[in-house]
Amino acid sequence: MPASNEPTSNLTLRGLPSRVRAKLTKRAKSRHQSLNAYLLDLLTREAEIPTMSEVLDDIEAIRRPTGVTDDDAVAAVRAARDAQDARWA
Repeated sequence: MPASNEPTSNLTLRGLPSRVRAKLTKRAKSRHQSLNAYLLDLLTREAEIPTMSEVLDDIEAIRRPTGVTDDDAVAAVRAARDAQDARWA
């Protein structure tokens, strides 16, 4: 369910087969919910699951260039190892 201060809107569903509505109503009753509350929960959960495209966009955003080259990374690792070796010498 949306947070109490979150804006909401209404949705009209047309062309829903009677058998589908009957199944959804039965599922709502088995959870001791109204059909409206059940569908709100169902749609909210569905909206929270990222699509493959959204996941790939997130990965791409993380992988955006940082300006650090492979050579920079290698040099940083070598410097850290050299510093560690110097402590033990």
